[in-house]
Amino acid sequence: MAKVATPVVSMLPPVLPPPPSLDKKDDADNGDNGGFMGKLLSQYSLTEGAERHEMAENFFQSVTIQANNPQWFAGSSRVTKDFRRQHALLTMHLWFLNKRLLNDTSTKKSKESAFMVQEEMFNIFWEDTLCRIRQQGVYEMTVYKNLTKVQQYTWIHLTNYDHVYTEFLDKPAERWQELYKLIARHFLMQTHKEEDNDDNDKDKEQQPHQWSAADRDFLDRMAWYIEANYQNIMHEWPDEYYRESRVAWVNLPFASLPFKKEDIVLKPWLTNITVKGETYYWNPETMESSWEKPTK
Repeated sequence: MAKVATPVVSMLPPVLPPPPSLDKKDDADNGDNGGFMGKLLSQYSLTEGAERHEMAENFFQSVTIQANNPQWFAGSSRVTKDFRRQHALLTMHLWFLNKRLLNDTSTKKSKESAFMVQEEMFNIFWEDTLCRIRQQGVYEMTVYKNLTKVQQYTWIHLTNYDHVYTEFLDKPAERWQELYKLIARHFLMQTHKEEDNDDNDKDKEQQPHQWSAADRDFLDRMAWYIEANYQNIMHEWPDEYYRESRVAWVNLPFASLPFKKEDIVLKPWLTNITVKGETYYWNPETMESSWEKPTK
């Protein structure tokens, strides 16, 4: 039987419209008439606070599940399991959900609630980052110093996506090239000459025409994945699913590449990390946990 290759989009992406606002509902039904006291009650309500925390946790869990899919590290995908690239995968998926939350401006209450969910989601993200830093075996006294460094390049990564999807929505060719630069910088650890102040540092400089065939294939696949997820999350994600924090990502761009069976964790088990950086496994359906990798 002939092997079917995963198609890669080589044509230019379409001109993207500005993200639509979520369907506006009646303000009275959404508590917008509560004024200042209504806002305070909403912000400090135990029930609404728990709902926002659950939504943020569900969003971040969907991010970690997608970012930890073993297909990312399969064959010649060019994504390795080092801290920097795994963090880049988490950052990329987090940006999509963060962008959608920022777009939730249909009512004052939904905007305020989305802002608090966003804040909670990033709190969870940084707590998870601390655990992953400890997992690297760094000295405890340097953990927060390393966190500061990680936060610095994380904000650069996030603002790079903002730049691409703010300045180039109506410029498909330029957007595709900017995505190439973004992917090369944060996943291949390569920079362009115009981004590198040191023209003599040839190790950091790699022009588009110097990319290998493997690099070009990786850039095409990743650019397609980012474009498809942007369209999916910002334009096609049903409002009902968004409110229920149900996220359906598009297929990974490396689904046809072989991967190691030992990288698979049986469903519904998930891999997690303790605050000390130790790996364990958790079953969200039965609430069981195990230090050993589940085999059934």
